[in-house]
Amino acid sequence: MAPRILLIGGNPKHFHAAKAAGLEVVYVQNPDEFKPEYGPLVVGAILADYTDWATFAPLVEAAHRAWGFTTVVSLTEPGLDPAGRVRDLLGLGGPSYEVSHRFTDKAVMRRRLAEAAHPDVPAIGAAVLEGRESLTAFGERYGYPFIVKPGAGTASFGVHRVDGPDQVESVFSAIERERDVSDHPFLGQYDLDEYVLEEYIDGTLYSAEAFSFAGTHAVLAITEAVTLPGTVVHAGHAVPARLSPAEVAAVERMIPAFLDVLGYPDGPSHTEFKFSPRGPVVIESQNRIGGALINEMVFAVHGVDMHDLTMKWPHGSVSPIAAAPPASGAAASWLAVAEPGEIVEIAGVDGVSADPATLAIDLGGAAPGDVVRSLDGSWDGLGHVAVTAADTTAAIEFSQARVADIKVRTRPAEE
Repeated sequence: MAPRILLIGGNPKHFHAAKAAGLEVVYVQNPDEFKPEYGPLVVGAILADYTDWATFAPLVEAAHRAWGFTTVVSLTEPGLDPAGRVRDLLGLGGPSYEVSHRFTDKAVMRRRLAEAAHPDVPAIGAAVLEGRESLTAFGERYGYPFIVKPGAGTASFGVHRVDGPDQVESVFSAIERERDVSDHPFLGQYDLDEYVLEEYIDGTLYSAEAFSFAGTHAVLAITEAVTLPGTVVHAGHAVPARLSPAEVAAVERMIPAFLDVLGYPDGPSHTEFKFSPRGPVVIESQNRIGGALINEMVFAVHGVDMHDLTMKWPHGSVSPIAAAPPASGAAASWLAVAEPGEIVEIAGVDGVSADPATLAIDLGGAAPGDVVRSLDGSWDGLGHVAVTAADTTAAIEFSQARVADIKVRTRPAEE
């Protein structure tokens, strides 16, 4: 019998990676997100809210007795902590809940970095939001601007920049409104009870795509993000990042040290950082593969498939990688957006798909009748188009052009 894994959350891309690795899948998904076409891809399924541990724990114990999976994988943010809890419960290998939570809770991560005081992992000022007055106190201590963001979450939702004392009131009011929102897809997966305050680090955002092999960490690629002017929305991502050899070397020192501080043993990681006078500074990190078609781009440029590594490494069917092969060409993805409202028509996808330079298109199943929200974070985009090119600059420009060829017509959504 083929080895079996418990896959928590995710999508068919993850099923296919498991199948290609010779694995059988026991799938965990929220009931309203399980689709009939998933049935033939799995040997069993748990349909429940996997973030509710009291409900999930007895179900996963029963599933383990019934289907005998030996490893647990999650490549979706809400599933990372539950995966750690399952490993702890059943004595399976991989990151524990405690280790996973150092990634998923930004306040916990900041405390860990401050306590470690590792010379290759500069710590920045951080605090938990405790009320309007804590915003003022933080600004007085660390200066302006500074960042306020949810302690859990991703995709830039709820991120605010406070540029001066006169913005404290408006930012605090915006946070209170976010906590009252009931219809954003983000809120079905993340808790907005806690917000974290952080020193602001200026400059371009990058991310290191890494994989850990029994505590040995390999940086497989460095991605450069393109942020829309005046926002915190990362519209573009490109591989390889346009960095000097000295900057790359600094990242390759910092990332393994950071993952050691967090105690991360095995699996993929996606760590966002910026450069400061103290060297590269971690902005946040996830113990999963990055979104925005980053895996597809890393594979196209460096020849390493992180999905494949994630599925095979726990079963000993792949050898550790010391470093990724040198880049061959470049790739970039760009966020497809549309005017807020109900989608009436999506045109141009076939033409973009037929272009030999198009690497991948993922519009998240967007279709007429869906509602487009205002662009407050990457969640509110339709998805990404990734392309290849000779160099990073050309890839970024070409990805923007290909996205522009996809025309999405909307009309005001019914109240």
